[in-house]
Amino acid sequence: MLVYQLTAEDRELLDVAVRRFRRIEVADHRPFLTDPATVVFVALDGNDLVGWAWGLRQRHVAGYSQVQLYELEVVRAARRRGVGRALVTAMLELVVCEGHRKMWLFTDENNAAAKALYESVGGGPSAHDDAAYWWTFDDAERRTGQG
Repeated sequence: MLVYQLTAEDRELLDVAVRRFRRIEVADHRPFLTDPATVVFVALDGNDLVGWAWGLRQRHVAGYSQVQLYELEVVRAARRRGVGRALVTAMLELVVCEGHRKMWLFTDENNAAAKALYESVGGGPSAHDDAAYWWTFDDAERRTGQG
């Protein structure tokens, strides 16, 4: 399995992902892929797209930057094979490499599999919201690339 961060040149791959996971058609993915706030990773098993994760870089009012993991999905046949973990890990590596202080997400309160995944890769449940998870990185982690 290969986890790959999409670039502005990857409109076809994003089109496949959007059709597969959102079940919609988009005429032009260029604005999304060229927006500096957006980040998309896909998981490929050979030529088959089996998962994706996308999110948004954000500037927090408290003066730091963070990334919201907006959506993650893996095709049913590829679940429980490490695809979701690989996608979250790729997003966390981007967060650390780019020097963001936090990554966060919301999930459904009843999604036990998602909660277990996020906790297994170091996500902590929010003290304020039952379905939110946070990862926080200090300066030493950003310098060393450790999460």
